[in-house]
Amino acid sequence: MKSLIFIVSIFITWSVRAQNYPFAKQFVPGTIVLKDATQKKGLIRWFPSPNEKLRFKITEEQEERYGVNDLQGFSTDSLQFKTLTNLEVYGEDYALLNKMSKLKHTFAQVVYSGKINIYYVLYYGYDALQGGFVTYPNLIFEKTREENPEYAAFPLYIRMREKKYEQAKQKLLTFFSDYPAIQEKLKQYHLENNIFTLVEFIKTNTGNSQ
Repeated sequence: MKSLIFIVSIFITWSVRAQNYPFAKQFVPGTIVLKDATQKKGLIRWFPSPNEKLRFKITEEQEERYGVNDLQGFSTDSLQFKTLTNLEVYGEDYALLNKMSKLKHTFAQVVYSGKINIYYVLYYGYDALQGGFVTYPNLIFEKTREENPEYAAFPLYIRMREKKYEQAKQKLLTFFSDYPAIQEKLKQYHLENNIFTLVEFIKTNTGNSQ
């Protein structure tokens, strides 16, 4: 619930920025999980971008740096992050060109865990209309078939026409083919609706545990 409250708070405005994470500006206490599942406690600082290395300190004098693909994930306070690979997200090319953006790997904030895992991911891309790089927030849904993860993204508060959101919604309908109740809820969802009501419905109708 704390995780959901945090995400709601950063969506109060349409402009979502990485600085809302405390570790984006300063070192904060946290735990990293290495590839072999070893955990190390210390101080963490990371600007939420796949190209940025995570800075980790056990002492003030000794700093280590890890790429996203060097870790299974990390946690700070009530926030937990997991490394996801080979994602397609809604970014700068979707609104005009109808093309998804590819992410080789990134840290994703864990929103819920269960039969369907739900994550929150920030993607950065160049917005030609604004003439600079902007944040494109996405929800990522994950399910596992025969030990292989399958992902579906959904755009959050990205400036685009309702028709584009409808196209994104249609992709989710296929992803949730095993959950008729969720499909019906998705069919009723529109851009002006509360996305977190939809997230909560997905959570409670897939047997998610958190």
